Amino acid sequence: MMKNILNNMKPGKYPVKYFRPGKGLKSKSAWGLEIGDSELKATKVKLHDGQLVVEAIDTIEIEAISQSASNTNSETIEKAVKTFVTRNDIEKTERIVVSLPAKMVLSRFVSFPPMKKGQIADAIKYELQKQVPFDSSEIVWDYHQFSDSSKNGKGPEIGIFATKKENIYTVLSSLTPIKSNIESIQINPIAIYNLMQLLFEQDEDIFVVNVQKESTDFIVAGKSKYWNRSIPMSEMNMDLVREIQRSIGYYVSIAKDAKPENIFLMGEGLEDDDKVKFVGENLEGKVHFLNLLDKIKIAERIDSTVLNKKTIHSFGTAVGLAVQGLGVSKIKINLLPVEYMKERQKPRQKEMVLTLVFLLFLGLLTQGIKDYVSSRALSKNLQTINETQTKVKNFERMYKAVEKKVELEEADLHSLTSIGTKGSFWIESIRSIFDIMPENIYLLSLNSSGQSVDDSKSELVMSMKGESYDPSMQYLEEKVKVPLENLKLFQNEVSAFKDVEFVKGSVHHVQLPDRKGSEDLEIDLKIRPIAFEIRWVVNTIN
Repeated sequence: MMKNILNNMKPGKYPVKYFRPGKGLKSKSAWGLEIGDSELKATKVKLHDGQLVVEAIDTIEIEAISQSASNTNSETIEKAVKTFVTRNDIEKTERIVVSLPAKMVLSRFVSFPPMKKGQIADAIKYELQKQVPFDSSEIVWDYHQFSDSSKNGKGPEIGIFATKKENIYTVLSSLTPIKSNIESIQINPIAIYNLMQLLFEQDEDIFVVNVQKESTDFIVAGKSKYWNRSIPMSEMNMDLVREIQRSIGYYVSIAKDAKPENIFLMGEGLEDDDKVKFVGENLEGKVHFLNLLDKIKIAERIDSTVLNKKTIHSFGTAVGLAVQGLGVSKIKINLLPVEYMKERQKPRQKEMVLTLVFLLFLGLLTQGIKDYVSSRALSKNLQTINETQTKVKNFERMYKAVEKKVELEEADLHSLTSIGTKGSFWIESIRSIFDIMPENIYLLSLNSSGQSVDDSKSELVMSMKGESYDPSMQYLEEKVKVPLENLKLFQNEVSAFKDVEFVKGSVHHVQLPDRKGSEDLEIDLKIRPIAFEIRWVVNTIN
């Protein structure tokens, strides 16, 4: 049965629906980790009742570590990461999105002529070879499509982001303590873009100036536009203001309809009101200081003297990274190398298989214990007890045999790479199905198989067999069928399953062993378990 489930798994995308504040989604949390030259900043953000909530925050001074020991930069950052892990309670399942400075990434924006969707991938690869001055084997890249050819007869607008593999692996070598939690690597200005898109509802372009200790990012966060320029200055003076003016002027020249009406200032380089006033007096448009406390909540356990209006603005990038970890960001590029993700998936895949084996064994063992308890309640017959004990021993032998087979066939786990990064869908499905089953229901098997719909597509069909120790069919309808129909996974608003139905002829009373001659066993029909089989189709999620 387990082999049947694994063989029928197909890769696919199960995205979280794009979130806007006010729409209720299930609570979960993610970390954003911004690695700078002098500091490591981290925030844990939760999505609760349509509101971003900062649950934890931390800053580790990298400079202090580097001054206390003669380490390489990579070793110094790793020490800071270990300090971060030691000081914070990071759950195994919590996602961490790590930042990469914009100066390390080559960004190119291309407007293609109208073309079919199937031609876009080849056009991007051609443009990548033309725009990036490195061999494709030496880089990690990703892209985001900002618009498609269906709007105003124009072709798709694509943003291409690339960096050398050595840059990524240098960062990854410092992140060994959190390797299993890393969800993606994102660049700092896109993290800010994703945060602004989440917090603001407006059509016109928003200009953001994020002044950090090492550099300043100028970011355009339009409704369907993104553009950035990294400025190697951090001191707020006229030189920096002129560079900001030059960035605004250049963008306005290439985007004919752009107007610098709203400019938002953020970052630790703007820690006092005088600097904000200085920028406002020397730039055109409405200059605002971005107070994140107006848009997000802070958990009560966080000390307000540590995180307040004057300190939260320096954590904007980390919060934006966590937004991507929550699955609600608009731009979802990921600069993790494919081979790294495949290598990281191996232990997860093995864990998934062993989890399935354990769940199978648990179901069989539960059935055996149920038979044992039921037989004791019905009779003190020694032969019945011995039979039940023999079943339990058989289940144990079956489990050991399956476990041994998994170990012997461990090489076959490589084929599971086709599951992709969304392999957790299957574990989540099985876990959720077990969770919604009431105590009176015992599952005997869970299967899946492909079913052809037409020549162009197929559907994934799942089924399960079980026994109910409630005598009514209404109980099965209300406690099994209806919960399956309403089951939602990964915060999707659409039910995960459709066409849930009982297999014709599968619902019947289980025949108990013939116990003629045992006068003390008058078994009522009402306490005999009802066997059933339910089949359903996995909903297609685009």
